[in-house]
Amino acid sequence: MSGKNNWPKDWIKAGGILGIAILSARATRTPLATILSAMPFVLKALRQAESEQTRQSGSMTATMTPEEAALILGVAVNANEKEIQEAHRRLIQKNHPDVGGTDYLAAKINQSRDILLKRS
Repeated sequence: MSGKNNWPKDWIKAGGILGIAILSARATRTPLATILSAMPFVLKALRQAESEQTRQSGSMTATMTPEEAALILGVAVNANEKEIQEAHRRLIQKNHPDVGGTDYLAAKINQSRDILLKRS
């Protein structure tokens, strides 16, 4: 079966597993992070499903407006270069794939910075 038809099932499986983890955490009074760390496949499955959905939607090729870029970075449309760089740095540190973020989010943050800096 192709990935296009599988991603909803993957999300349903991941949601079910997450629900079981939450119920287990509450029943055993164990921190949810402890239970999820014992199930690393959940995060991997979520990331794979998200990347597959992103690839299929083609949203990475859509043109972003300066207003959307400013909204993503949390700055004014007419922000100066320093404000743009600071906002980008703050967001990318939290959403970089090396620290648990996704490739999609990092790409959107970088794209937002590039659009706003080219406009300046």
